[in-house]
Amino acid sequence: MPVPIFLIVPALLSMAGLLVIIPALTRPDLFFAVTVSPEFRRTADGLRILRRYRAIVWSSTLIAMAVTLASGMPLVAMLILAAGYLWALVSSHGRALAYAASPSTVREVDLGAPRESLPGGPIVALLPVAFLGALGGWVAGHFDRLPSRLPVHWGLHGVDGWVATTPTTVFGLLAVYASTCLLMAGIAWALLHWSRRISTSGPGAAGERQFRRRMMQLLIATEYLLVGPPALTLLAPAAPSMEMWVLVLTLVIVAFALTLFRAGQGGARATVSAGEAPAGDRTPDACWKWGLFYVNPADPSILVEKRFGIGYTVNLGNRWAWVVLVAVLVPAVLGMIFLRRAG
Repeated sequence: MPVPIFLIVPALLSMAGLLVIIPALTRPDLFFAVTVSPEFRRTADGLRILRRYRAIVWSSTLIAMAVTLASGMPLVAMLILAAGYLWALVSSHGRALAYAASPSTVREVDLGAPRESLPGGPIVALLPVAFLGALGGWVAGHFDRLPSRLPVHWGLHGVDGWVATTPTTVFGLLAVYASTCLLMAGIAWALLHWSRRISTSGPGAAGERQFRRRMMQLLIATEYLLVGPPALTLLAPAAPSMEMWVLVLTLVIVAFALTLFRAGQGGARATVSAGEAPAGDRTPDACWKWGLFYVNPADPSILVEKRFGIGYTVNLGNRWAWVVLVAVLVPAVLGMIFLRRAG
């Protein structure tokens, strides 16, 4: 059995396990992206919806595994699991709407709340971009020291993609990583200034601030780790350091993910531990399409907490959110096109 097929089975099981626990990570009065009473998820109706969701996810996983083992097409298996998950979520969202409660509209302002800032300040956030610029300057003066070919893709058995060393490929590679780092810093800044605040006082607000800060720390830490591939490619292409880099990247992401899961979406578990009444996310249920997409032109926020999952999503009703999406997608697409053509 080919190694990729062998690995896809535990990967499918891991993803299914994560999808199954997502409902437990959301705010206590949000159930499949619907505002409900905090006790609803423990009622017979709530448990019935939850069991149905989990049954669909696990059934889709078993079908995906069978397809993988029978046909050797991991991509098809991933698509089957994704389709099953979307069906489970959207149908559960529709069923939960029958039990919707009115969201809280009360807003409190804590004038003594600490001021938030980027972890380490703007210099720390932009240092990886500056390093890549300095690396480009070094390369310009020492181009003759570079090998004739550069590795640009690593598989399970080591390097499986090379490009010829030319000014276009070298500086294009640096530009792709620098723009990605700049994008990470930009998203961290947007979380600080353009994200929707839910709680503004008490333990709920403190937990929310800590959650937001942890998300920014993850983005900035990822920036620093993204410096690794171009630096290793240009300075030590023959070294086995890339495997170590992949391991470190995985461990960092898993560590941050565990802390975010422990805090719950938006740091909501701090509210529960303190005995405060849950506040939901103070957004109308009608603005959440299928429980996935937030469309509210009346909300000036660009980033809002996901109602199902961990992290943030964009307010598609805000025209500036589309500018953010373009800023995210265009560099990513151009980078993939460049690397594909270079290879």
